[in-house]
Amino acid sequence: MLGDTLELPSAGKEAVLGTAELERSMRLSIASGSLGMVYIAVAIGMPLPLFMQAIHASGAQLGLLSAAWQFAMLAQLPSTLLVQRLGKRKPLWAAVSLSHRLLWAVPALLPMLMPSRSDLWPVCVIVALGLSNVLGQAGSGPWQGWMADLIPPLRAGRFWGLRQAVLSISLVLSALGFGIVLDRFSSPAHKYLGFQIVFACAAFFGCSDIILHCGVFEPAMHPNPPREAFWRTLARPLSDRGFVILTILMGLWAGSAAMVGYTMGLPGFFAMVYAKDALGATFTQASWIFMCSGLGAVLLTPRIGNWLDRLDARSVLSRLVAVGPVCMLGWLLVPGHQILLSAPWAGSVSAGVVVMCVLSLPIGGVYAGVYVCQFRLAQAHTAPQSRTVAMGLHWALSGLIASAGPLAAGWLKDHLAGRSLGAWYPGGARISYFQLLVVLHAGVAWLVVLPLSRRIR
Repeated sequence: MLGDTLELPSAGKEAVLGTAELERSMRLSIASGSLGMVYIAVAIGMPLPLFMQAIHASGAQLGLLSAAWQFAMLAQLPSTLLVQRLGKRKPLWAAVSLSHRLLWAVPALLPMLMPSRSDLWPVCVIVALGLSNVLGQAGSGPWQGWMADLIPPLRAGRFWGLRQAVLSISLVLSALGFGIVLDRFSSPAHKYLGFQIVFACAAFFGCSDIILHCGVFEPAMHPNPPREAFWRTLARPLSDRGFVILTILMGLWAGSAAMVGYTMGLPGFFAMVYAKDALGATFTQASWIFMCSGLGAVLLTPRIGNWLDRLDARSVLSRLVAVGPVCMLGWLLVPGHQILLSAPWAGSVSAGVVVMCVLSLPIGGVYAGVYVCQFRLAQAHTAPQSRTVAMGLHWALSGLIASAGPLAAGWLKDHLAGRSLGAWYPGGARISYFQLLVVLHAGVAWLVVLPLSRRIR
């Protein structure tokens, strides 16, 4: 049982944190994370890809922006090395994270700063948000180590479960709000006003998250192994066969899911563009698909967590990888015709939107569950003394592998968009580049990722 104080690791002497300060820090982390979900709903949700579509970005540009999210994970390596030398995580984390969130105001400013050069907007967005992703990942590694040292192991499960539930509610509400804003404030006279409001909110609430989280207590860092070169720290996890297999298979899984437009079970990029183009979804209706994916994670991940307690993580991972693409294949069956729902607030809604809202519940839960397994297995294959750097190495390498997926998807979109790859199929639409991406994801998952998952210890 937790007493009046909590002993924390330190480099030279014992650090003691009172329970009142711990409780306060945990509440602050949840509150700040809820604000950060407003930014997340823009970063990996519907607004960003549909803004890129509105400013006539090519498929390659859309794929490059999506790949930047994965490729930027390489920044975790130098940041973890730097914090080890500094001995503190919070100053570096706060500096890079604030800069990272501020850059999301760039899309909101472009119509005012460059009104006559809209042809340059896609490039400006890619550069600004690509840099933002690098800065964000540079802060991610230090933050993970910071929170791992702060939360007592006996309370970690309850804390992260509660935090995930609260943050998911904030994410769902943000997605719905942004859909309504884009429908309400987008008009021929003010084509980009809705997007400007959305990106301004992302920057404001994203920075508010960082500022509020600065009040969370920072424990002293674990002491570094004596007289060990950094390259030896990197080489240690690579000598673990399971670590290498896990890194490769998670990179392939994330990259193939990103081809369809999914990040951690949440739809964006190509999926949202297809929903608007082929299914006739409004901004609000597109947000429903995103919301249902988030709700699926809330409903299913606690059960998946219980499975992890009863079974080994490898078995759970293998089962989720086998089942997940079955749900994703629902994109092949969505009908293209319009139906009218009886609810007065719904109006004319594509049957495809309705089908994908239903299927998004298991998609969101299963794909989020895969990442829960990833965290558990990555922790199991890293030593506590070098875990910060080893985890950074895992995410950096898997992100590098995953970045190839959306780049390939963008190339395919540019070369196959507007072409029919076949006749009408049962869903009521012609086969297009997007159906090909869904099939490719399923093929990679079942033929490559699933066999590799069974080879992990």
